[in-house]
Amino acid sequence: MKKKFLYLLFILCTVQFVFLPGCATIPKSAPLEASSALRDQTVTINNISYIPAIVACDRFEYKWSWDTVARKAGIQNKTNYIRFAEGSSFALVNDKIERMEAPAILYRGALMLPLSFVQDRIMPPQFKNIEKPFAAKKTLRGQQCKYLLGKVVIDAGHGGKDPGAIGRCGLTEKEVTLDIAKRLKKKLEQECFSVYLTRSSDKFIPLAKRSQIANSYNADFFISIHVNAARIKNAKGFEVYYLSEAADEAAKRLAEQENASLKLEEAYHKVNSSNNLEGILWDLVSTENRAESIQLANWISKSAKKDLWVYQRGVKSAGFYVLKGARMPAILVEVGFITNRDEEEKLKDHAYRDKVADSIAKGILTYREEYQLAEGFTK
Repeated sequence: MKKKFLYLLFILCTVQFVFLPGCATIPKSAPLEASSALRDQTVTINNISYIPAIVACDRFEYKWSWDTVARKAGIQNKTNYIRFAEGSSFALVNDKIERMEAPAILYRGALMLPLSFVQDRIMPPQFKNIEKPFAAKKTLRGQQCKYLLGKVVIDAGHGGKDPGAIGRCGLTEKEVTLDIAKRLKKKLEQECFSVYLTRSSDKFIPLAKRSQIANSYNADFFISIHVNAARIKNAKGFEVYYLSEAADEAAKRLAEQENASLKLEEAYHKVNSSNNLEGILWDLVSTENRAESIQLANWISKSAKKDLWVYQRGVKSAGFYVLKGARMPAILVEVGFITNRDEEEKLKDHAYRDKVADSIAKGILTYREEYQLAEGFTK
């Protein structure tokens, strides 16, 4: 009898766990019922009214993500982009740091947000439903493009007073990256993408502004194109990076090399003295997008291996400043070594540059196809 009672108690506890507030989905109802529906889901903890973040997302049609390792969450729709961290009272709302009434906490397996913050920042005005974030998109030519991913920002590395790396025969990185970026833009536009270049001429643009351009354009992903350099003459190859700690000493040195243009920026001292809190909150963004960045990097690397017949250095991570602050999957492509005589000769060739652009485009298209088949669930 005692064993039977314990078994029934175990079943009851299991059922209760399955239907935790954080896993609930509220049925859609009339807009004016939104407020009462939220209050029905509130829990009072330490005299603060909380609501499961996922419930608010279901009610107001936000896309939701949660990193179980980093204990960080993100939600977004067509107009808002918000990031939280468990135990923190600060949230990153679009590009602005805001303080909530109380910290985001875990309760019965669900991430809970203060009800006041949900009402102020997540609930749309007058409780109107927000348009779904992924609607049919148009290219510049006007045709309908029913893809979940449709906007790309391409960044041609360096420019203006910053030539980047210089080859032994005088070829500059800024020249090569701009040409490849323009070719890539044309190829993607032919495939129903809307593309924006951070620079379309020989112009200097601060590193931090490049990711800001991608954010303001509301891009689905950000691609920065560069050319590598090394003191070793025979260093060669194609490689793709995503933002994280440097994978090895070579990656660390490369990041330092590409970040050197910070010294040319007037606001360099401001960059170095950036607020620690802001850095932590931006890390919420990079953590969430890291998985998708790695997937995109892998597809581009595979495409280059198949089409370019160059040495492949693979996919790596490093702390490239140009990728920091991007609110979407972001990668940096090193198309070759300008300090290698053979690769410098290749990079002088316009036909080869077109092959490089074509290879990157194919990787992007494959990523989009996989993303489309999974309906956005690629993480």
